[in-house]
Amino acid sequence: MEPEWIKRMGNASRPFRRIAYFLCLLCMLLLTEGKKSVKPKCPASCTCTKDNALCENARSIPTSVPPDVISLSFVRSAFTKIPEGSFLLTPSLQLLSLANNNLQTLPKDIFKGLDSLTNVDLRGNTFNCDCKLKWLVEWLGSTNATVEDIYCENPPEYKKRKINSISPKEFDCIITEFAVYESLPYQSLSVDTFSYMNDEHVVIAQPFTGKCIFLEWDHVEGSFRNYDNITGMNNACQITLHYLI
Repeated sequence: MEPEWIKRMGNASRPFRRIAYFLCLLCMLLLTEGKKSVKPKCPASCTCTKDNALCENARSIPTSVPPDVISLSFVRSAFTKIPEGSFLLTPSLQLLSLANNNLQTLPKDIFKGLDSLTNVDLRGNTFNCDCKLKWLVEWLGSTNATVEDIYCENPPEYKKRKINSISPKEFDCIITEFAVYESLPYQSLSVDTFSYMNDEHVVIAQPFTGKCIFLEWDHVEGSFRNYDNITGMNNACQITLHYLI
């Protein structure tokens, strides 16, 4: 069926109408192609097939590996670290090889989401078996994937020791992970805490603006609320704190 605007060209020559109709179809095809999602291209340092990606001399983990590959290997690469979330876009991975690189550690949860993993090759790296690698020891004890034997290079007391044989209890370390609890719209050079009338307070000093903000802990809401603002003197916080204490 011809578009309405072509029908209105009844007096135009037949060849001209055919050209116009052809151009209309071409535009529709281009619009349709433009809506199709573009699959990630194979990185320049890799050779990709439908299911496999083999990367040589890569200096870092590429971000454009096709998402449906089931095998990803790095050969003669020289990267020393792997960013967090490097494999989030390849959830179908079954085989992952990071062998023979200069890796000293691995970010926690680097294998998170890779539920199909059956084989992981980490051989040939110089792992530093400190507290940052404790999670890997725990993961090795719980994963169903096959992991070839890997060894510690540091610290000296663990040198050449098989990581697969280390118990998490051997790591004498306290790891604290900080998370943002509450953000406040203040710029300051110093923050201090003090107790007043059996309540906890925070004072935020902004000396360049001559402001001093006092926050009081709200036990009901479970957050800090504005208690008082003092302006006018650069040392307002020091004077007020001295008075309260």
